[in-house]
Amino acid sequence: MSGNISEDDFCNRFSSFSYMAALGNDPFRTAFIVNAVLNVPFCITATVTNALVIISIWQSYSLWTPANMFLISLAMSDLGVGLILQPLYIAYLISFAERGVKESTCTLSVAVAVTASIFSCVSFGTVTAISLERYLSLRLHLRCEDVITLKRVRRFLAILWLLGAISPLIWVMFAPSYRSYFYVSGIMFCLVISTAAYINIYRIACVHLKRIETLRHEVDKKSKNLVLQNRRKGALNMFLVYCVLLCCYLPYSLCLALGKIMGYTEWNWIAINFALTIININSSINPLIYCYRMREIRRAILLTVYSVTLGRTNMR
Repeated sequence: MSGNISEDDFCNRFSSFSYMAALGNDPFRTAFIVNAVLNVPFCITATVTNALVIISIWQSYSLWTPANMFLISLAMSDLGVGLILQPLYIAYLISFAERGVKESTCTLSVAVAVTASIFSCVSFGTVTAISLERYLSLRLHLRCEDVITLKRVRRFLAILWLLGAISPLIWVMFAPSYRSYFYVSGIMFCLVISTAAYINIYRIACVHLKRIETLRHEVDKKSKNLVLQNRRKGALNMFLVYCVLLCCYLPYSLCLALGKIMGYTEWNWIAINFALTIININSSINPLIYCYRMREIRRAILLTVYSVTLGRTNMR
């Protein structure tokens, strides 16, 4: 066996680390190296694209809306995945594959667990808040701007990031063996709220479509209907982000469930680590959805890229 599992009792409190430590690094070496290499391009993509999204929205005052503030929060979480989590994850995979159970591997394992939990909490919390914001924007109509303000959204996001940073530290220090239960309960909570919100959005959209058909001849109603159409389109765009998020987390959830029910095996832990890579890839997919589905975001990003490129050209 590679390394001594008793050299760090804290890491042995994590079922995944203690199991792989008991087997040694030989069964995981090839799979972990391949997984590390697979993470490299997506690490770069997530960092660059999400940084562009954040900078582009922040530089365009016209894009400072409550909906886009939520988008910035989600992009910041995805940026953290590419800038912090994936480099740590790559270092952990290589460290365990080459050195086995060492003190550095233990430290990297805990760092990956904590950062992954922070960004997952923020991502799910933000996506859930977006679904509620989209629902309220259709439900409240003109009153939406008075209820959902930039100031309130910023306060909410500050609290969300604070809770996202504190909650993983609590279970890491006091209940690491219950991590999967925290994970499942958190996802189910967000899933129920988001699903209920989008079901109601669909119902409201159907009612609006019927009203549009009956009021099509009234000119003064068309501007209002246009606003409602834009809000429905925005809800559809964020529903797509929500579906992609669930699809990326589904493999990890299934592997974790199989391990809990049937017992963890060598291949199960290899599958779990590749499933974590799929979750990381989600941070590279989201900016592509913004660019493809949201015209204003796409224009702002192109303008930012053009400005940066033109600035470098002028410097030369």
